[in-house]
Amino acid sequence: MTQPGNHIFHVMLRADGLKGEIQDFKMPVWSPGFYGVGDYSRNVLSFRAEDGAGHALPWEKITKNTWRVAAGNASSVVLNYDVFGATSFAANNYLGEDRAYLSPSGTFVHVPGMTQHPVTVAIQLPANWKQIATGLEPVKGKPNTFSAADFDVLYDSPILIGNQEYLRFDVKGVPHFVAMENVPESVDRPKMLSDLKRMVTAATQLIGDVPYQHYTFLMMGRGNGGIEHLNSASIQFNGDSLTTPGGYLGWLSYVCHEYFHNFNVKRIRPIALGPFNYDMENLTNMLWVSEGLSVYYQDLVLVRAGLMTREQYLDKMRNSIGSFENAAGHHYQSATESSWNTWSAGSGVGGDRNTSISYYNNGAMLGAMLDLRIREGSQNRKSLDDVMRGLYRKYYLEKHRGFTDAEFRQECEIAAGGDVAEVLEYAATTKDVDYAKYFAYAGLQLDATSEDAAGAYLGINTHSGEAPPNLVAPGRGGRGVGPEVTLAITSVTPGSPAARAGLQAGDQILEVEGAKATPKAINDLLGVSQPAGRGGRGQAAPPAQSTVTPKKAGEKLRIRISRNGAAQDVDVELAPNVKRTFSFREVGNPTALQAGILKDWLRPVQ
Repeated sequence: MTQPGNHIFHVMLRADGLKGEIQDFKMPVWSPGFYGVGDYSRNVLSFRAEDGAGHALPWEKITKNTWRVAAGNASSVVLNYDVFGATSFAANNYLGEDRAYLSPSGTFVHVPGMTQHPVTVAIQLPANWKQIATGLEPVKGKPNTFSAADFDVLYDSPILIGNQEYLRFDVKGVPHFVAMENVPESVDRPKMLSDLKRMVTAATQLIGDVPYQHYTFLMMGRGNGGIEHLNSASIQFNGDSLTTPGGYLGWLSYVCHEYFHNFNVKRIRPIALGPFNYDMENLTNMLWVSEGLSVYYQDLVLVRAGLMTREQYLDKMRNSIGSFENAAGHHYQSATESSWNTWSAGSGVGGDRNTSISYYNNGAMLGAMLDLRIREGSQNRKSLDDVMRGLYRKYYLEKHRGFTDAEFRQECEIAAGGDVAEVLEYAATTKDVDYAKYFAYAGLQLDATSEDAAGAYLGINTHSGEAPPNLVAPGRGGRGVGPEVTLAITSVTPGSPAARAGLQAGDQILEVEGAKATPKAINDLLGVSQPAGRGGRGQAAPPAQSTVTPKKAGEKLRIRISRNGAAQDVDVELAPNVKRTFSFREVGNPTALQAGILKDWLRPVQ
C-alpha cells in the first residue's frame, strides 16, 4: 500500500509444490456473509506471472474470474497484480489516506481444487500506520504476518489496517478485540466494553459454548453495512449516533446481530451455505432463518443481558409488524422466496419494498411466533433456544455440516411436541398472519388501529409463477420466447373489494387495465408505490417513478384473469387504503402458562 491515496493494493502470491503444464488461479465472485455477486476480478490490474526463478510465464484470462498460466511444469509460480479499492463497504476493498480494509474474496486468488491448503499472508504497512486487526492467526516471530488453516478461513477473515483504537475485553478467558474509529471522545469506552461483554456473555450462555480462540470487532465509523465472519465482524456505522441513548441502543442491537451470526450462519447453517462454491450463487430458501432469526435474537440477547427492557423489545416488535403489514410487498413475496432471490436484490435489502420483502425483518417476526409456539406446545419447558442449541450440537459439532429445510422443521417440532406447520406456512406463502394468536400464548394482547393512508385498497395476496401454455395470451410468447410469467392469487382477504368482486385463490391474473400483470403494475395502479426502505446491509435504491395515473377509492380496476383455463374480465371497485398501527398490552388475568411464558421469554438472565 505504498500510496494509499491512489486506492491501489499490490498483491504477490507465491504457490509452491505445484505440478502440471497449466495452472489456473481464481478469484471468488462473492464474499461470505454478503449474498450478492461482487464481480471482484474487474478490479484486478497489471496481472503478471513468473516461475520461482523470476522468468516470465505466459497467461491469459479464460473466464471473468480465472487466469490461466502456462507454467511449463514449474514447481513454483509467482503472481503479481494490483487491486483497485475505493468503495467503503464491508464486502469491498477500500484503501485511502484514512484506512485500509481488505475483503479477502476480492483480494486473494487461489488454485482451484486446493482451497483446503494452508495460506500465509504478510502485510507491508505504510510508514505512518501501526494497527492491523483481523480474525486471522498471527504468526509467531514474524511481525504483520498471519496464517489461515485454508482458503475458506482466509476468505472469511477481513483485515482492517490503520490507526484505529484497539480495545479488549475477555469472556470466559477468551480475548475479544475491538478495533474502532471515529467514535467521539464523549462516548464512554469502559461502558462500551462492559456492555459488549454482557452481550457476548448472554449469547454464549444461550448456546452453551465459546467456539473460537479469539474474536475481533472491526468497527469502521462511516457508512452503513455489516457482515459476519467466523471469529470477527465488519461493522460500519455513524459514530456520532452513539452519543444519544436511542442511537447507542440501536448500535448495540446492530453489533449483537453480527456477533450472533458467529453461531447462526457461521456454525448453525443451512446446508447450502458451506462448503462454498465461490464461482456462483449459493442458493437457499432458509435465509429467513439465518438472517431473520439473527434479527430476532439480536434484541432478545440484549434483553437477556439486561441492556434492553421488555418494553423496548415489544416496541421494536410492534413497529416491525406495522412496517411489514403496511408495505405492499408482503402481498407478493414470501420469506422463502425473498431468501432464494436475494442474490439479485443486494443481500436481501436491495429490492423494491413495494413488490418484495426483507427476510431480515419478516424472519424476526416469524422467529418470535416460532419461539412462542414452541413454548406453548411444550408447556414452557422448551423454547427456540433449545432448537438453536440442538442444531449447533447435532449438525455443527457432530455431523460437521449444515441442516436441510426438513431437518430444521424436525428440530422445531421435537421442541414443540407437535407441528409448527402454520408458522412455516407463513414463511413460505403470502398468507395473512395471525400475529395475535401467537403473542396471546405469552399473555399479550395485540391491538391494531387503522387510519387513512395514500392509495387504494384491493385485498389480494399473489405469487409469481409460470403460466401453463393454455393461459398465454394471443400474441405473447412464441418460439424461443420462454414461458409466460403471471401472478397467481394465493389468498383473498374476506370482505375486501377483491372478495366482493368474486376473485378467488387460484385465479391467474393476466392483465390489469389492459397491461401485463406484474406486482409493480398493480401497485402503481393502486397508488401505493413508495421509496424503498433501508436495510442493515446497505441502502436500497428507490424504485423507478411510475407514469401511470393511480386509481382512487370508489373507482373500478379492470383485472383480466384466467380461471379453470378460461379468461374473463373482472371489475373491482376499490376501497380506501388504511395504515395499521399496532400496540401490545398484557391481558388482565393471564393463565399460569401465559404468565410463565412471558416471564421466561423476556427477562434478564444476568
